[in-house]
Amino acid sequence: MFTACEIPDKPDFQTSHRVEAPILYNKTFQFMGEDDNVLIDSTSADFDSLFSVDGDNFISLVNEQDFDLGDLNDAIPEVDIDPTSFSSAVGEIELGSFSSGGGNLGTASFQDLTGNNPAAFSAGTPLPPSGGPTAPYNIDIGSNADYFVSATLKNGALEITITNDLGFDIDAIYLDLNSNNTTISTTTINNVVHSSTASGTFNFTDGDVLEDINLDVSLEWSAQNTQADPNELIVESAEGVDLFASQVQAVVGSQDFTTSNVSNFDNSEFIFDDPSHYVELESGDLEIAEIINSIDITVEQMEISFPGIRSAPFGAGDSLVIVYSGATEISRNGSAPARQVDLSGYRIYANNNQVEYNIVAQTENTQTGSGAQARVITENDQVSSSVAISNLIVGEAFGLIVPQTVLLSDDDPNNGVDQLDVFNDSEAEISEVDGLSDLSKKLEGLEFTEPSLSINYTTTVGVPTTIYGAILGVSGNGTPVYLTGNTGSEYEITSPINGLQENGTDIPIGNLIKFEIDPSSTSGTINFDEATTNVDDFLNNLPSEIRFIGKAAVNENSEEGSVTNPIEFEPVISVNLPLAFRTTQAATFKDTTDQDLSNLPSPDNGDSNTITDGKLVINYDNGLPMNVDLEIKFLDSEYNAFETLTIDRLEAAGVDANGFVDSPANGRTTMIALNAEQLRQLYRTRYLEISAGLLSTDTSGDGSGNEVKIRTTDFITISVNADFTIESEVN
Repeated sequence: MFTACEIPDKPDFQTSHRVEAPILYNKTFQFMGEDDNVLIDSTSADFDSLFSVDGDNFISLVNEQDFDLGDLNDAIPEVDIDPTSFSSAVGEIELGSFSSGGGNLGTASFQDLTGNNPAAFSAGTPLPPSGGPTAPYNIDIGSNADYFVSATLKNGALEITITNDLGFDIDAIYLDLNSNNTTISTTTINNVVHSSTASGTFNFTDGDVLEDINLDVSLEWSAQNTQADPNELIVESAEGVDLFASQVQAVVGSQDFTTSNVSNFDNSEFIFDDPSHYVELESGDLEIAEIINSIDITVEQMEISFPGIRSAPFGAGDSLVIVYSGATEISRNGSAPARQVDLSGYRIYANNNQVEYNIVAQTENTQTGSGAQARVITENDQVSSSVAISNLIVGEAFGLIVPQTVLLSDDDPNNGVDQLDVFNDSEAEISEVDGLSDLSKKLEGLEFTEPSLSINYTTTVGVPTTIYGAILGVSGNGTPVYLTGNTGSEYEITSPINGLQENGTDIPIGNLIKFEIDPSSTSGTINFDEATTNVDDFLNNLPSEIRFIGKAAVNENSEEGSVTNPIEFEPVISVNLPLAFRTTQAATFKDTTDQDLSNLPSPDNGDSNTITDGKLVINYDNGLPMNVDLEIKFLDSEYNAFETLTIDRLEAAGVDANGFVDSPANGRTTMIALNAEQLRQLYRTRYLEISAGLLSTDTSGDGSGNEVKIRTTDFITISVNADFTIESEVN
């Protein structure tokens, strides 16, 4: 403290003295570090993972975090198969043996056929020639055909076997097969020697009816000696030869019948146009309803096979086969209970969107076992049921996914169906960008010159997918900026996209962006740079919150591909802001410190002392590559500013060709004089707020500012001193 004294010439006199007050403010701030005196505390919870520093202490702002773009699960095709009723008719009924073979079907004696007394023609006796066919003799064979009652024939033949025990050789046996009294078919058996057996075949045409069958038999022979005592002509058997009927009353052998058909696979969302295409089911059910057997014969075994429904390892031999046999055989004129199969894990191969199924059935053989009895069967008798394949949830699909557009977030019906609003928190996907809000408040006004933003993703999308959406970044102070594609870039949208809105109004296409997901890889990166997007404007806004709404156009060109359920789509947003920037307006940093000046005199307090002259002296060393506009605010006890002093342009440090500091502006001084009113108010001071406006130099003079780069060790030291002259009155 310095004092100057005057010799008074009156009883009352005044003295004045100069006071250098203690330093009001003296701090050194490093740009970034781990101390209290740093512009950015890299250890704070807000910034501890926000920055990356290279070996030269060059700083990059780096932020990588999950970026929720919604999900693509609506792109998984929903599939459905039409329920199908099926029936499998017996079809043509095959007739085999007409008898059980327990005896012959009928006989005719020597006298019946020749008209001669057999006693006169013992062995070796001459037999005159017949002189032509003899008169027909009728043999009833139907009464002894215990497997046959009647039939309406479609085609085939009946083979009759006859034994010649008449004692002579026969040149020809003429046979007429009669149904009741109507001749249906004829045949001739030639050269049947004594004691031999021969067969003749009766052919039929569609519609021939057999019942009460009998034979008219006529013989023709040449003169000869009898070879044995006369006996009989015996009808040994009647056997069907590929003999099929549309209706029978008979004891039939086992009948085989088959049926094939298809069920239609819904093609609205998925198309199988190649045999290799499939859907693999996460879950689903196949149900065969109760099987009704309207056949008067038990179906001992029936297989229903689905060649295109396969279990692992999904080969042709792994197809689904459902068998009814044994305890599940289908009784005559009865039924079998419904069956259900869990299709989880099965694949469905449905070429041309059709699911094929085959039915192979075999009936009981009623000619075996005890209690055989004739059954009435028609070719239209059938087993019938229905097949329903339902509740299908696709786990994986390979084929043609029908082009579709899906919403990437929940649709709130309160603002319209298929309408997404970027400011509707129920619809928008919102990602918080940690630390940027606080950074924007500390370094407001910086313009980064080399920003980049990328979306790194992993995905199981196996078809081309284009995302159309709105990516809106909102800064800590609420300023919104959309990320958009530059004109002519791959991210530009040129056609309207309906249903993307901001507060109820369609977002202009100039505020939207698109990007594609590569189906050929399970991971990828989408890079947004200054050449293709407005990423510089977007990130210079320092968004603390990013909002997204969008739609995905799936497989727009109908390409073959695959999807799995759920569709994995895990994007991570990566922000990279090297602290290479320019400022078009001052970026500000604030610091408040305690400074109690209540002991300074003021007329407001009735003090006899008065501050008649005063100034603030600012000494600084500037190691930042920016000019500093200094603002000093004097705050009262309520932190209200009652006086503000401004000092323009504290000199910037010099920079090299790369924009890094190479010559700090050390030992610089500037001062500001205080007027009487300002001096009178100083006693109210309890706090000082120092605001530093950081502004890069502008050598071009166009207001854009030069690009500079920041190291962690860049610093500024500011010291504020007060120099007052106080006048005192002595009475």
